[in-house]
Amino acid sequence: MGSWGIGILQNDTTADIWVEFKDLYNKGLSPKEIRIKLEKEYHPHDDEEYYGEIWTGIAYGQWMCGDLEEYTLGMVKASTEFKWLTLWAEDQKLLQKRINALTEFITKIQMPKPVPLKPKKVVERRPLFKTGEIIALKIDTENSIVGIVVNHHDHPLYGENTIVLTDLAFTEKPTEKEIFQAGILYFDKGGEYNYHQGFFRAIFSARNMARKAKDTTKIGEVTLKDYLSLGVGIRVGDWNKVGLLYAEQVEFLKNNKSAKPFEVTVSDLLNPKEEMHQRLLDWDRKIYAEQLEIRKKLMQ
Repeated sequence: MGSWGIGILQNDTTADIWVEFKDLYNKGLSPKEIRIKLEKEYHPHDDEEYYGEIWTGIAYGQWMCGDLEEYTLGMVKASTEFKWLTLWAEDQKLLQKRINALTEFITKIQMPKPVPLKPKKVVERRPLFKTGEIIALKIDTENSIVGIVVNHHDHPLYGENTIVLTDLAFTEKPTEKEIFQAGILYFDKGGEYNYHQGFFRAIFSARNMARKAKDTTKIGEVTLKDYLSLGVGIRVGDWNKVGLLYAEQVEFLKNNKSAKPFEVTVSDLLNPKEEMHQRLLDWDRKIYAEQLEIRKKLMQ
């Protein structure tokens, strides 16, 4: 869980609930049925830090779907009480901004949404690739980059692939030796919100990858029993923006030195060692702490 702003959808918890709410709505559950399910799943009354974030997510979903319950509205109103705002308690300015945001949200949702969302037809989305497959993603008219699929979630509707990208760009298919010697892609900036800063590994939904499916091909396969962890958490990636992130890094390196602490190759990835694992965890925690400080300053 994490927060990057005081806005209603500017935290991982509320954003996750909104995604889950839409999925359940599209499956045919009513807003009330979804509220009951999410309340049992998240236990908001047992979570002082994220009570407000949980209930605003549920309330936002019900309001968007045109059926906000008085019960849910009451829970959101309660979220302005100090005992449910401990996540913001250490910074009085942020605390007041959060209270203001909640107050505005409560006023907004008491007016019915003019055009509520309608359920969408659920489309089957199995993962595009399997664990151990080596893939190539086309990033421009001439070049592709290599990725290693380190995990897949084989759900019929919400398939996912966890992918580690390399810095190996090519026009002609690389050899197995070139792939094993390739470095893991490192992003010094990582996009508008630094959301991929560091060594690259992310979860991509099959739905997100669908648009560029024709630009992504399997070029090899390895036996993968274990792999090197590149950090604390696994980010959710946007397959459609990988080319932009890669171009951003190339442009950055023209006039700047990378902050990458050490080289990590595909061979290192596939043959994990505890020492490097710990170094990568420490580095990822350092970057995450720096990002939190930057976000905190931006919100002040």
